[in-house]
Amino acid sequence: MEEKRVSLKLSEKEHTYTASTSYGELPVGEKGYRPMELVLVALAGCMGVDLSHILSKKRQKVQDINIKVVGRRRDEHPRVYEDIELEVEVYGEDINPKAVEDAVKLSVEKYCSVYAMLRNSVNIRVRWKVLGKTDSEQK
Repeated sequence: MEEKRVSLKLSEKEHTYTASTSYGELPVGEKGYRPMELVLVALAGCMGVDLSHILSKKRQKVQDINIKVVGRRRDEHPRVYEDIELEVEVYGEDINPKAVEDAVKLSVEKYCSVYAMLRNSVNIRVRWKVLGKTDSEQK
C-alpha cells in the first residue's frame, strides 16, 4: 500500500496554512490556494497525466492538452460539489479522435484515482475535442 503524507502549519497570514508536500510548499486557505479549488486541480491534473501517458503510448503527436474545469457547489453547508464539468482540448497534427476518446474513457474508468473517489458523490461530465496545431505552432 502506497502512503502519501502532507503536513499543514498555520502561517502568519490570517486563516491560511503552509502545506508541505513531497513536491514543495504551498499556501492553503483564505490567503492562498482554496481547498475546494484544489479538488478541481487534482481532478484535472490526474486526468491530464493519464491522457498524456495514454496518448503517448498510442503514438499520438500531441502538442498541447488544455483542461477547463467548472465545479458547482451547493448553497448549504457542507458546500460540496454537486456537478463538475471538464472540457478537454487536445492539440496536435493528425490526432486520432478515437485515440482521444479511448484515452478519456480509460482515465475515467480505470486510472484516475481522483475521479474514482468523486464519481459516487458528484455528477461529473467530461467533454473532449481534438484541435489542430496550437496557435503558437501555427505562426
